[in-house]
Amino acid sequence: MKTIIKWSSGILIGIVIVAAAIYMALAVYYHDRFAFGTWAQGHYITGLSVSKAAELLNSEYEPCDITVTDLEGQKYIVRASDIDIKADYTKSLQAAFDNQNVISWIYHLVNGKELVVAADITFDKEKLQNIVSSWSMFDLKEEDRTIEIVNIVDEGYQLIDTTGDVPVYDEILKQVEIALRSGSSDLDLGFLDTCYKDLELTDEMKSVRKTFEKISKIQDIGIVYKFGDDEIELSGSFMSSAIVTEDMAPDLKSQKPKKNQPGSGNFIVGGKETSFPKEYYIENGFAVDNAGNIIVSESALYEGVQELCGQYSTVGGSRSFYTSRGKTITIDGGTYGNKIDSNTEFEYLISSIIKGTKETHEPTYEQVAASKGSDDIGNTYVEISIEDQHLYYYKDGILMLSCDIVTGNVARGRDTPTGVFYVYGKARNRYLRGRGYVSFVKFWMPVYKGVGMHDASWRDEFGGDIYQNEGSHGCINLPTDKAEELYGYVEIGTPVVIY
Repeated sequence: MKTIIKWSSGILIGIVIVAAAIYMALAVYYHDRFAFGTWAQGHYITGLSVSKAAELLNSEYEPCDITVTDLEGQKYIVRASDIDIKADYTKSLQAAFDNQNVISWIYHLVNGKELVVAADITFDKEKLQNIVSSWSMFDLKEEDRTIEIVNIVDEGYQLIDTTGDVPVYDEILKQVEIALRSGSSDLDLGFLDTCYKDLELTDEMKSVRKTFEKISKIQDIGIVYKFGDDEIELSGSFMSSAIVTEDMAPDLKSQKPKKNQPGSGNFIVGGKETSFPKEYYIENGFAVDNAGNIIVSESALYEGVQELCGQYSTVGGSRSFYTSRGKTITIDGGTYGNKIDSNTEFEYLISSIIKGTKETHEPTYEQVAASKGSDDIGNTYVEISIEDQHLYYYKDGILMLSCDIVTGNVARGRDTPTGVFYVYGKARNRYLRGRGYVSFVKFWMPVYKGVGMHDASWRDEFGGDIYQNEGSHGCINLPTDKAEELYGYVEIGTPVVIY
């Protein structure tokens, strides 16, 4: 029995000695290699030396392009292939290896281990510098940045200030390099305060700013014109043409008041109406009096009022009209429409500027259409097509009357005038007199001079091409029953569209 025990103990001791020898042999084997169960960047690197593991990871590295966004939202791309980006995991792998306990290789065999390693990113700095320096954000050099007052179409005078948010090349280059080394694919410079700076203003720049502050107060008069559904604010684009500049001053200083030219010889200076100052100076391109007040020309304001009122004075102008046949046409001329009293509006504007009135204002009209906007015909009107020889009457957009007609005799040069007119009178049982004729009509609705709509009891037929050779003297002839019906519908002022 004792012999068996001694024999078994000897075997066990032998096994332990062999196992220990194998364990130590493997520990010695892994002294310059990564131990069992070691992973890095998704690769199994057990048994690999640092250099071999680095070679593997370096070969698998895929560099990414980086998109750089500036403060204004402009995007720039740095392509990895353009700057020769390379990755080297050697240093990071070496650090991980130095922390490896080769004696505990059997622990890693059972549990495995994922190393956290990062590559050292290198690239061609000169190529990167060339790319960054070519970006458009650096086109305007610091020495060329300034502050100036510019007259912009539809906006008036605006201050163009390029002294703020100046991109700092060295800092931006530094941030791009940091982003490249960290493997970022996006870099937004707007979140990095160090990438931009404001230049120190010179005395001249400060002076330009002060001049613009004066101009801004003049341009921001706070008057909104209401033309029907349209509202037009008299902002910088309206007032800018009246602000006297260095180029305008020589001619305007000798301008005298004239009866037929409202505003001529008059100016607004420092909130008062006056003649051109005897002494004036030029301040950053603008004429000012000896107190530094900007000079405003009333004659230029009058021209602006005329232009504004002309846009909404529709009498005789061009209109877009949708016909009953489904076509959109342009009609010119006529007597119908809105006519704004521009002289009254000029007086209102001058008074408002001096008093500092800020309000929504509806202009004074000499003649008023159905609507005060640019689309002034409305939904109640008479439509006359000369080509179709047909008349339509709409009430609130609903067709109430439709009939054939006869218009002016083309062969004899008595064409019916085209344009947008209006019924300016109504009469019953009248004699129409002209050269060589007298005609009795029961229903007379004049629209333009001696031309009007009326019954023509002497005609048996209407429509077709009768008007070409046997048309009227210019009037619009209707069957008697239709003329009576139309007479009952229309009112004085009803638009009459003839095309």
